[in-house]
Amino acid sequence: MMHAGRRWLPVVAAAGGVLGLLYLGAYVSRPYEAPQPVPFDHATHTQADKVGMPCLACHPGAERGAVAGFPAATRCMDCHAHILAQDARLLPLRAAAQPDSPAYTGEPLEWRRVQPLPAYAHFEHSAHTARYDCERCHPAPGKDAPLHMRECLSCHREEKVPTDCTQCHH
Repeated sequence: MMHAGRRWLPVVAAAGGVLGLLYLGAYVSRPYEAPQPVPFDHATHTQADKVGMPCLACHPGAERGAVAGFPAATRCMDCHAHILAQDARLLPLRAAAQPDSPAYTGEPLEWRRVQPLPAYAHFEHSAHTARYDCERCHPAPGKDAPLHMRECLSCHREEKVPTDCTQCHH
C-alpha cells in the first residue's frame, strides 16, 4: 500500500519526464537559425544544381581576414534587380539598395551571425580558406549549429597543425 503523501509521485515524475522531453525537442535538437532581415536560403544560392555561387562571392572577408562578413545589399541586387525583382519578401533588400524603388531608405540590412563565436575565442577565416573549402566547417550553411572546440581540435590533430590554446583563445 502506497503512503498517502507519495501517491502523486508517479504523476509528478511522469510530468517531469514529459517536460524534459519537450525541452530537448524544442531547444537542444534544433540547429541554430538566426532571424534574418530577408528570407535567405543558402542552398538555393550555393548548390551547383541551383545558382551555384561560391561562398566567397558574398563573404569575401573570409579570404582576407578573420571575419567572413556579410554581403552588401547592392551585391544582392546585382541579381535580384532581375530575378524575383517584385517579390514582396525582398522589400527590405530593395529598401536598402535600390534607389529607384519607392521603398528605398538606403539603410543597410542588419544580417545576423549564424555561427556565434564566444568573446574569448578568435577565429581567422583567411588561414582556413587558403587550404580548405568552406563546406569543411559549414556543411549546411545558414542552418549550422554553433561549432564546438572539439571539432576544431579534431581537425587540427588530423591535419597536424598546432593545437596551442593561445592560437584561438585570448
